[in-house]
Amino acid sequence: MKKIFKLANAEFNKIFLRPSIFILTAFLIISLVVSNVLYKPSTTPSSSFYENAETVGKIYTLFNGTTNNPLTKLNIEKDLDSVNIKIYNEYEDLTKSDELKTFQDKLSELDKDLTETLKDEKINITSPSYNRNQVVSDLTEIKTKLSDFLSYLPTLKTKAINFYITYTQYDTIYDNVKKVYSAFPQTFNDKTEKQYFLDFCDSILEHYSVKKSITILSQVQNEKIEISKDNYNKLVNDYYTTTKQKLDEVYDNEIQEFYKTNNNSTEPADLKKMQKLILNYNSFEKMNATLLNNKFMLLKVGEKTDTEIKDIIGYSEISKYQVNEQIQIYDYLIENNKFDYNYLKSFNFNINSGETTNAYDYTIYTMQILNILIIIFTIFYACSTIAGDQTTGTMKMIAIRPYTRTKLFAGKFLSCLMFGIMLSVIAFFASFIVGIISFGLPMMNCLVVFDARIIVTINPILLLLIYLLSCIVNLLFYISLAMFVCLIFKSNTLSVFLTSILYGTQLILCGVVNNVWLKYTPFAHFDIFKYFGNSSFGFLKMNILPDTNFATSGLILGLMIVIMNIISNFIFQKRDIT
Repeated sequence: MKKIFKLANAEFNKIFLRPSIFILTAFLIISLVVSNVLYKPSTTPSSSFYENAETVGKIYTLFNGTTNNPLTKLNIEKDLDSVNIKIYNEYEDLTKSDELKTFQDKLSELDKDLTETLKDEKINITSPSYNRNQVVSDLTEIKTKLSDFLSYLPTLKTKAINFYITYTQYDTIYDNVKKVYSAFPQTFNDKTEKQYFLDFCDSILEHYSVKKSITILSQVQNEKIEISKDNYNKLVNDYYTTTKQKLDEVYDNEIQEFYKTNNNSTEPADLKKMQKLILNYNSFEKMNATLLNNKFMLLKVGEKTDTEIKDIIGYSEISKYQVNEQIQIYDYLIENNKFDYNYLKSFNFNINSGETTNAYDYTIYTMQILNILIIIFTIFYACSTIAGDQTTGTMKMIAIRPYTRTKLFAGKFLSCLMFGIMLSVIAFFASFIVGIISFGLPMMNCLVVFDARIIVTINPILLLLIYLLSCIVNLLFYISLAMFVCLIFKSNTLSVFLTSILYGTQLILCGVVNNVWLKYTPFAHFDIFKYFGNSSFGFLKMNILPDTNFATSGLILGLMIVIMNIISNFIFQKRDIT
């Protein structure tokens, strides 16, 4: 091990002899300055609306006014009421109207009409009962019904329906009926051949797939959504009725009592206290409104996994992971008589973790930008440490030393990791210091839900260090990938190009795409920080994908790093480097 560290240290010292280190330093400094100028995080509603009020009475008047500010009493209550109305309407649609029966009836009627119309004795021109005008009329009517059904289907995507139907099932039914409809000509009156109707009906029968659609819909029969009245009533009572009662009897009462005793007060402490009471009112209402909506959502999806949900019409945008994450936070706060503004949220790109911008938010913002440069330069160095040394002949000099190939490889890998960690740590502390100078450091803890299951109160500095660790884990993968690629292709330039392309692809895919298949690629598992209450989608971050968790991502990422390094070391052992 001592020899490996000696080799790594020698390789690491060579970095500072390269002109590229000065280019990298310049890029990092410029990026730090630019990020400070561009940083404009989104804000959350705060008590700043009341900052210009001179007295407690003025704040009370504004609170009970009708302005558009989200922190007036009227607007705060609208949020909870609108959620309650929304879930009531959905519950009514799910339980009182049987859309599945309507769907089945329409499809069965269509099948019955087609079967009846296409009977041999009706369409056979040699039959005594054959009536051309009647056949034309019947087929025209069928075509109209097919058209109506095709117009009806898309409405299922715009309403609350009482059954689960996947996009795959929907598309199959639509395509089957569309085939039958497409077999009909524009008009039946311009055909005069005696054989026409027989030929036409043969064509219809070839495309006759309505029965297949009925088979598919029979599978959906077992996927009806059932929400018991007791569960619904309990949900409304716990998070609407009780909340409204507590808002009136506790939070609004506190505001009124303080107003009565301090109406004309201009003391900063009294003004701040009044603002805090209003924030309590707002926070309690918003938390319960979110819980009401999220818990009703879980009632609708039942035991289905995120993977199953992604293909169901009306549910594809739901992430049970994120829903459970929010539920954990707000249940914890309400049970402990706390409010969301008492804690910082988990850090996210260009979003305030609290009421005001702070050094933690700025550090995350800057680091996510600088991390792109750090990874690219680390990839460049990792590729050049092997492929570059072979091209320049330096590898021959190293090979004559009394070191095994495994130690040579380990030394080079370790030097790359030291280089990446050095850059990350410098960028981290530089960002943090600039953030403290520019935005200050609030003395508040973060409330974090780990893996959507375990809620933890954590010091924000420790959470920042966890983020730094996740950056280093990311570096570990790309160093392993870069050395793996350069050992396969030998070319330094090609290796840098291919690895950088893979890194760019990962940023695009995992920041934009949310498909289930992505979880089977290593790209989806790089960012372990997203499992620390940071699951919301955003720029320069990897989305939480269906049915993934910290253990899954850690295992896949660890296996990929180990496997790539084992293969790389094997190739390095066999490679002629002299």
